[in-house]
Amino acid sequence: MSTSLYDVIVIGTGAGGGMAIKTLCEAGLKVCALNSGRRLDPAKDFRNHKQAYDMKYRGFGDPRKRDQYYHVENEYTAGLWEHGIVYTTAPGTEWEWPRCHAVGGKTNFWGRSAARMGDIDFKAASLDGFDVDWPVTYAEIAPYYSRVERMIGVASTVQNRPSNPDGEYLPPMKFRCLDYILQKGCEKLGVPYLPDRLAQLTVPHAGHPACHYCGNCTEGCDTGSFFSTPWFFLPLAERTGNLELRTNAVAKNVLVDANERAKGVAYIDRETRQEREVYGKAVVVAASCIETARILLNSKSRQFPNGLANSSGQLGRNLCDHLYGTTAYGYLPQLLGQPSFPDNVSASQVVWMPRWQNLQDPHEEKFIRGYSIYPTGGCEEFPWYHPQLEGFGSELKRNIKRYYPTPVSFYCQIPSLPSPGNYVDIDPEVKDIYGIPAVRIHFQWGPNELMMWEHAKNICQEVIKASGGEVWGVGDKPNTPGYSLHETGTCRMGNDPTRFVTNRFGQTHDVPNLYICDASVFLSCTDKTTTLSILAFSLRTSEYLIENFRRGDASHGA
Repeated sequence: MSTSLYDVIVIGTGAGGGMAIKTLCEAGLKVCALNSGRRLDPAKDFRNHKQAYDMKYRGFGDPRKRDQYYHVENEYTAGLWEHGIVYTTAPGTEWEWPRCHAVGGKTNFWGRSAARMGDIDFKAASLDGFDVDWPVTYAEIAPYYSRVERMIGVASTVQNRPSNPDGEYLPPMKFRCLDYILQKGCEKLGVPYLPDRLAQLTVPHAGHPACHYCGNCTEGCDTGSFFSTPWFFLPLAERTGNLELRTNAVAKNVLVDANERAKGVAYIDRETRQEREVYGKAVVVAASCIETARILLNSKSRQFPNGLANSSGQLGRNLCDHLYGTTAYGYLPQLLGQPSFPDNVSASQVVWMPRWQNLQDPHEEKFIRGYSIYPTGGCEEFPWYHPQLEGFGSELKRNIKRYYPTPVSFYCQIPSLPSPGNYVDIDPEVKDIYGIPAVRIHFQWGPNELMMWEHAKNICQEVIKASGGEVWGVGDKPNTPGYSLHETGTCRMGNDPTRFVTNRFGQTHDVPNLYICDASVFLSCTDKTTTLSILAFSLRTSEYLIENFRRGDASHGA
């Protein structure tokens, strides 16, 4: 068992953990990073431009195991998303919790949408009276957003929308034919149709090559042309000589001393199944929203019988998620018969339709706050629209080819509101394969989210029609909760230690040398994705921790 004393132990190497590791190491602190899985080798683990017809199961995966896959898994990513860390769901709860335990976590495969939150998000309670405002303002966090955008490269345009603050951008991805058609339809309805903010390089940036538009993003980028921790942050941290990265280390609990300070982390070595301990002057937990809550809830002691940093009773509470689902789909007759062209080049959206709500009159709609829509289309590898076409044999093949450039669809990103009924706790009976008590998830969509879901389906049908298209259908139900991988809220930040787990800097109220650097500190979902904000808040927390070290005490703060 190692008796070395590190300056900081960081649990997790995804967006929040990666930023913390880089920032702390570059400041001269000695860091031990724990990651629950192995390190990936892009040359062996990523798709490397294999076509579906080159794969044994045409990309779909072994049919004998397909019912075991998460929605993000396929034959290309077999073995990269794991199922060994058990979780359970309460009666009436559906939840899908894909886990990538590899170094870098979900940054290896994320959708790359990288919009800033604004004061309409941080001060939402002041606008609609629901819940509470965040303890930060946009003016405070904006400089960190700018620094992150310069670090990772975000492609977009200046759009002058107060609800969607502008940033510092690389040139945007170009619109496709279908985008120009849909944009004209949206103009008729007064709907924004704009380049998304994408952490995907359209030009070389920070020593990384520009995207070559192979469309393999969600199977891992083998050139490092979009942000991920392994491509962007770990090499910089390792260059300092201040990082020790321990892989296959499943964090079990945070250790505390007699003074109620964090002193280290107990973890399970996956290869030996032995429990080990590592010690540090401060601990950063960045294991992802639910896993961070699980680790802290399992960190019980005489001083903290209900879980570490949980004197408020709010640890694990107010779980939020994005409701995802296909809202409407159809095709654009204008594109019938056009030559096939590989225009679905980012394996994700190029465009977004942001913040669907009349901001001047919040009472115009029955729901509060707002949501975003992502349109998709183009010549994907697999003709997903085939059930919409009639015919058989050669006739069906001709129709599939004829319609190939024309289909479009839309999916929603609808934030759930914080609710006392949505939370995680520890299952009293179930343990994972390492003997660690499993997390149990309690979650239901609320009426506000479901009203937005119905609104989104109606609007997206109108967009297709206004664009001269024909509607094939609408979504019958949202995707399973957890689908978005954007969960937030289990360790919320706030100034009152009786109501919140951390302060405005991500430092836990109860344990001053314990910090949290993931989306669990966010008060709620917004209509934006979480990764850019995780990076910005993690940078802010890490520099706050560094300043505490410089003052001579890692455990003290404002």
